[in-house]
Amino acid sequence: MHSTTSKFLKQARTWINSSLFNTNRAGEYFEYLLEGVDPMWSALECKAKVVGVKQETADTKTWTLQPTDDWQGFRAGQHIHITLSINGVLSTRTFTISSSPYQWRTDGTLSITVKKVPNGKVTGWMHEHLGTNDVISISQAAGDFVLEQEMDGSVGYIAAGSGITPIMSQLRWLSANQMPVAAKLLYFANTRQDFIFGSEILALTQTNQRLSSHLIASYDDSDSQHKLPQAPICAEHIAALLESQPRNIYLCGPHPFREIAKSLLQEAGFDLCRVHEEAFGLPPLKVEAGAPVTVRFTDSATETTTDQPATLLDMAENAGLSPTAGCRMGICYTCKCKKKSGQVRNVVTGELSGNAEEDIRICISTPVSNVDIEL
Repeated sequence: MHSTTSKFLKQARTWINSSLFNTNRAGEYFEYLLEGVDPMWSALECKAKVVGVKQETADTKTWTLQPTDDWQGFRAGQHIHITLSINGVLSTRTFTISSSPYQWRTDGTLSITVKKVPNGKVTGWMHEHLGTNDVISISQAAGDFVLEQEMDGSVGYIAAGSGITPIMSQLRWLSANQMPVAAKLLYFANTRQDFIFGSEILALTQTNQRLSSHLIASYDDSDSQHKLPQAPICAEHIAALLESQPRNIYLCGPHPFREIAKSLLQEAGFDLCRVHEEAFGLPPLKVEAGAPVTVRFTDSATETTTDQPATLLDMAENAGLSPTAGCRMGICYTCKCKKKSGQVRNVVTGELSGNAEEDIRICISTPVSNVDIEL
């Protein structure tokens, strides 16, 4: 009886909110009214105004944000979720903070540095449309890709591409604090023009005796007509990094790059428990032969069938739904939904779920059998 009553009340509340406010949460209606008075006002979330935009490379920009007073600050290496309204649809993504906490304490701003992803809906829109004085929603900072509170020994860094962003936050913080520990950076990019913050990294190296950096391009583009491939990350690079005997190593970049780097570190005898990792993108989905599976999104009475590898988040969006999602990498738990039945695979760990009801992150879950999701 109690279960039936609860289900009825839930349906009634959803119907009333949708009928009166055109939303499942009445608070969103009043949020809309507040934004009409001042875009920086909000009863539900933190807001931030864009106060600066800088072109870093051909496909990378930095946005400097000034959040409202309820934003609580961050530790170097952490990330935030930002929410944008794109063609009337709210989209949330996760980006690491590239500025130093010293900047936040000095002028109340923080910066995110974002590379434009080919065919990326959100990053493409940001590069084309997000400008000075625009207002966006941001979360509180989160993440454990941070320096130890009690630092002992030197620090090693390995970055590739836009994976430099959380590491740059730490390098800027260390420099602002007179380099309390020695640090060594290996930074890989496709060409010399693709090094984000390249000039600043070299300047920091010149002014800080305890910081050394090696910027390694995958292609020699000195001859514009013939890009010559150079050695990717290899044992020699790792040996050079380990000469400084780092206590901890911070690693950030695409999944294949990180796997190679960890393998080389392990071969060199470095304890992988002392490697701190920040994920940029999911590992490739493995294609497995099998019968088509059907996914039912029960709350929206939507059903879709596939025989191709895809996450439940992608399947929901391709079916016309707009589930709440953030990082799309299994970090932020924004997309957590209740699986009512069926079996899914975690694409990060490879683990299979049971068939019983449980909470899952749909951004990193692929269906193995027919699945019912409360969405």
